[in-house]
Parts: sequence; C-alpha cells; structure tokens
Amino acid sequence: MEPLRGYILHPTVRNRNGVPVVHLFGRLDGGESFEVQCTQARPYFYVRETDRARWASPLPRDPMVTESAVDRTTFAGDDVVRLEFTTVNAANDTRRSLEAREIECFEADLRLPTRFLIDRGIRGGIEIRGGQESSGAPRVGRVIVDPELAPSDHAPAFSCLSFDIETDRRGRAVWSIALAGTGFHETVDEVLVVSDRQEDDGGTVLHFPDEASLLRHFAARVIELDPDIITGWNILDFDLPVLKKAMGRARLRMELGRTPGEIRLPPKGQSAFPRAGVIAGRAVLDGIALLRSSFVRMPSYALGAVAKEVLGEGKTIDSDDRVGEIERLYREELPRFIAYNRRDATLVLEILERLDLLALTVERSRLTGMPLERVASSIASFDYLYLSELRHRPYVAPSGRTPRESSASNLGGQVFEPTAGLHDRVAVFDFKSLYPSLIRTFQIDPLGLVRDATAEIDAIVAPNRAGFRREPAILPQILDRLVPRREAAIARGDRVASQAIKILMNSFYGVLGAPACRFHDPRLANAITSFGRELLTWTRDRFEAHGFPVLYGDTDSVFVQVDAGPTETVEERAEEIRRTVQDELTTHIETTWRVESRLLLEFEKLYARLHLPEM
Repeated sequence: MEPLRGYILHPTVRNRNGVPVVHLFGRLDGGESFEVQCTQARPYFYVRETDRARWASPLPRDPMVTESAVDRTTFAGDDVVRLEFTTVNAANDTRRSLEAREIECFEADLRLPTRFLIDRGIRGGIEIRGGQESSGAPRVGRVIVDPELAPSDHAPAFSCLSFDIETDRRGRAVWSIALAGTGFHETVDEVLVVSDRQEDDGGTVLHFPDEASLLRHFAARVIELDPDIITGWNILDFDLPVLKKAMGRARLRMELGRTPGEIRLPPKGQSAFPRAGVIAGRAVLDGIALLRSSFVRMPSYALGAVAKEVLGEGKTIDSDDRVGEIERLYREELPRFIAYNRRDATLVLEILERLDLLALTVERSRLTGMPLERVASSIASFDYLYLSELRHRPYVAPSGRTPRESSASNLGGQVFEPTAGLHDRVAVFDFKSLYPSLIRTFQIDPLGLVRDATAEIDAIVAPNRAGFRREPAILPQILDRLVPRREAAIARGDRVASQAIKILMNSFYGVLGAPACRFHDPRLANAITSFGRELLTWTRDRFEAHGFPVLYGDTDSVFVQVDAGPTETVEERAEEIRRTVQDELTTHIETTWRVESRLLLEFEKLYARLHLPEM
C-alpha cells in the first residue's frame, strides 16, 4: 500500500490511562485532515555516568524509570547514561529531584512530541505507513494508531479561515462575526449578526435572535469548515478572549478544534509568540504577529494603516470616533455595518496573500521543523535544527536554560567614524551574509568550541581567543546546505524560499548570543563579531593601501571614494578594486588561519554624491 503523505500542524501529548500518547494533527495531500496517535513514545533524558554514585536515595517513582548505557558523551567528553520513563510526570519529578542534588540532566527539557519528531528526523512533512485505522473521531478525516513514520518534503495546500468580531464599546456584547476563507471546497464569505432586521449588504448574511445562538452557530461553522489555519487581526489579544468570555456568559464551551476541548489562550503579554495548540489540531496565526515575525516594518500595525500601506485601501470606516460610528451603524445602518465587518475579515487575507506571509510561514516551518505557530521562536527553531543534527553524533546537549543575565557582554560590530562632508563617487562594498559566512569559514560551533584551554589541539583561534576544532562542525554544515538552497531559490525567482532561508541564517548569531539558548557561551557570539571587526578593519586598510580612502564603515560594509582612470568608468574601477581586495582577503584568511574563506565582498552601489554627517 502506498504511504500517506501530509504535514503536521499541531503535535501534542495526552495521557491515556496514565500513559503518554503523542498526537500529531495535520493535513494529508489528498485533502483529508489526519490524527496520528503514537502510544509507544516515552520521555527520556541523560545524566553523567559519574553522577550515579551520588544517587544517595532511590529515584522518585523508581519503578517507572529504566536506566541504560549509551555510547554518548557530553560536549566535555563525560560518559552518560539514559533514563527512560513510563510517564511525563515521572520524568519531570526525577529531573527536579536530581537537580535539587545538583546533578545535571541533559536534554531533559524537550517536550515529548518534540523529542519524538527529532528522533525520527521529521520537520513538518510526514510519511505514514501501516498502523491501525481508528474510528470515533468525527472532527478528523483519518485517525491512524502506531504507524511507521518517516520524514517527507511534502507540504499540502492549507485552508485558512479569517474572522473578525464587532462588539459594543466595552466588548461585553458580540454583535457580529465575519468569516472569510481560502482553500475550502466552498466559498467562505459570510457575516453572522445579532439582529431581528433581515437586512444584508448584498453578500451572505445569517441573522440570529441573540448572542448565544450566534456563538453556537460560529463554533459549529468552524468545526464544519475544518480550517487548518485560523487568522485575523489581533485575534489573540482581542477577538478570541472576548468570544471565550461571551461563551462563558452563554454557558457554552468554546470548542473550535479537531478534538473536544476548549481553546487555550496564551498568558497575557505572550500572544505574539504563543505555544502551539491554542486550538487543538489547527494553527492560529495572528496577522500582526505574522507581520512582525516576518520582519515587515510598518509605521503602524493597525489594520487600516497596514491595509493602506500594502493594498492601497483601508477600512470602510474612517472616522475620529470609529467605535462610536460602528455603534451608530449597528443601530441605524445595518447593511453598512455588515459590510464593514465583512471587509475587515477579507482585508486580513488580502494582506497575507499580497505579502506572501502564509507561504513564508509554511516555508520557515519546513526548514526548521517548528509548528506554524512557533516559527518566530528563533531559539526553539535553532534547537530543533541543531538537535536533529546532533542525534547523528555521539553527543548529548545541555538542557534548556531559564533566561538570565549573561556575565559577559556581546561584542558589537565594527563602526568607523565617518569622514564628515560632501563626497563625490562613493562606492559601497558589502560582505554578503557576513555572520553566516564567518561561521562557515572558521567552524564556529557549540560542539566545536575548544572548552579545555590546556588541550593540545590545532585550533582555529578567533581574535577574542576562542578556539574551534578544524573538523567539520554542525552549524557550518547546516549553513553549507542552506546557502546553495538560497542561491537556487533566488535563481528560480522563489522569493518566499529565499526570504525564509535568509531569516533562518541571520538568526544564528543572535541565538548564540542569547542567554536563554541551551548552547549559549559568550565566546561563541563574540568569536563571530571579533572576526567581523578584525576583517572589516583589514579590508579598510587594504582599500587605503591601494589609494582609495575609506570614508565610513559599519559591521559588514565600507564606503570608499573611487576615482576612475581615463579609459574606464567609476563602476568599472570599483569592480576592479573589489576583485583585487577580494583576492587579497582570500589569501590572507587561508594563510593566517589555514581555512577556506567563504567571505564574498560585493560592490553594492555607487553614490554620485554622498553627504556624511559628523558622528
């Protein structure tokens, strides 16, 4: 039988008779929703072999713990043993007990679904073979128990439902809910409104006698449509909390997912980067968070302002007292009120489509393995990527860390004081993807960091004195695969794939410099910036040695004054000196550090005249 292929939207774990079961919800390429149930997954983590003697008392829930020797070590070379647990609670209790005795646990913070997927090399796309088909799940197309799972490059087309609510001034009465969707078998463009006046705006309008009946129909309609993605504008901070309170008033359960159970809203203040699982089996992607996490800068992130910036048109109400005007329209001009609500729901979809934000989110998920809701979490994405590679090597990683202040500061990029004044013929030369290129060139990597300063290792020594082993390291190898993929995406005009890879590559330096990262060591991030500072200074000196004054420089670029000869243009002269300095830089790196240079100096632009102010 041919395997099923699909994509995971929501991995989670639930207890069944005290035993953890991993549930993987998603969409098959045939269009059906699916739920894979894995009953054999068990949590585990590692401790040092030498700490065994320090277990002065039996471990908590001892019958639930299985100890086994493994051919793995810590990054420092200490042998470890693996502890496997019958339940998640047993794993958590044991970890707390051991850490209270100052016994370090390794990879103990990984949630069971994440551990399960990393161990199988699955990053969103999944191949499903065999298993037992189960019935009794009316909200899911197919339920498969304990199949064989393998990674897949597959990503089906997802259905997306946008909704918007309108309420009274205090948000204590829900007057209407607009629904708009893409990717469904039917057209989704409708407004549900509490009104005894049978009026509409020319579209699909359903009238309800009271708030409770409107809310009941809304929940049933979401389950009937079965969207993969639910979106809207500020829905995590406004629409969903307001609806949940309203359903509480109506004594209704707010069940919108692919399994029974109410929605789980993120704590206040954490809505921008929620954990997966706000609505079981679906991805909740707030439009504002999508913009910010995709590095789309806007003067204002209000829906009307973004719509004007992106689409050239705003909301249908443009008033200094917008809330008062909405209330007036509801009472006096219901068709205009309905049209306003409908337009807000469709605007969100149009913005996301125009900016390719849904496609970008899916592509970022495919790259990192993160659920769609969590692609903006750069530390978690780095973890998933790095740990997926580490499983092929005989090492275990530290457990995740509680965010804390670092004892050492991160060294910033090099900045040269500008030569103030008005200058003619200024060429800008820029290092392409400087920090990723430095990581690739000098094997900067958590595992490759030389931790024993007395060891006789032929290390690559950074200007900050951090040393790195010369053998191929994990992070440079990840980048060695990503760089040509991005070049290929650019060559075929795939802007979405190119941008997704760029965001990922550029996040590595920031993650290594974040104290919350499990691999954080100040020497790592500072090795990157110290190489950058030294090489930018060296590059400036080479330009000036050839008679080209450097007027300014910042992190990865230098501003150089270029004079052309009698038979060449300024652009030709700039490209000529670029090639000269590039060749000299490559030779310098290979001679000084005995590594192959990955740095590429580009001639980015030419200013006919440029004014540089005093710093």
